[in-house]
Amino acid sequence: MSRELTIMLGVIAEKRQSVSRWAKDYWMPVGVMLAPAELNPGDVLVSDDRMTRYYMGRVDLTCFAADTEAYVENFNSGTPALYVVLRRDSENLHPLDWYVQSVTASPHAAQDYEVGSEDIVERLPMPPEISEAILEFLDAYHVETPFIKRRRDKLDLEEQKFGKHPIFLSRKRSDNGDLDG
Repeated sequence: MSRELTIMLGVIAEKRQSVSRWAKDYWMPVGVMLAPAELNPGDVLVSDDRMTRYYMGRVDLTCFAADTEAYVENFNSGTPALYVVLRRDSENLHPLDWYVQSVTASPHAAQDYEVGSEDIVERLPMPPEISEAILEFLDAYHVETPFIKRRRDKLDLEEQKFGKHPIFLSRKRSDNGDLDG
C-alpha cells in the first residue's frame, strides 16, 4: 500500500437565486460521490425556478500518511466529513462560474482555505465507501503519539550569548540606586 491514498470524486453544487439585492445568485456544494464516468463538468442534474444543481466535475481526494492525525480528528467528530472548496473562475477556463479547487478530509487543510480567501468551503457528509477506504488507510499508517510534556532547560547565567558579556552581571547598583557601569 502506498503512503498516500487517492480517490477520484465527483462534486455536486447548487446555484441558487439570492434573496439579497447585493447578489443575484450564490453557489453551494451539496454532495460528493465516487466520480461517475457518464457526467461532464457543467451538466445540469436538477433545475427549477429557484435553483440549478450542477455536476462540477472530477477531483482527486488525496490522503497523506503524514496527515493521519487530522483525519483521525475528523472521524472523532462523530460525523466524518469531506470539505469541498469552490473557487471563482475569473479566467473563464471552466464551464461554470465556480470550479472545484479541492476536496479534503482534513479539517486543518479546510481551515487554511477559509482564512483570507473568497473561496466557498463547505463541510459535507462523507459517503460510506469513501469513509471505509480512509479508515483502512488510517489502520495502515496512523501511529498514536502520546503527549510528552517538555521540561524547560535551566538558564545558565554564566554562559555568554552571541559574544556579548551579560549586562545584568556587569552592572552593579551604587548606594544611591544608579547603575554603575
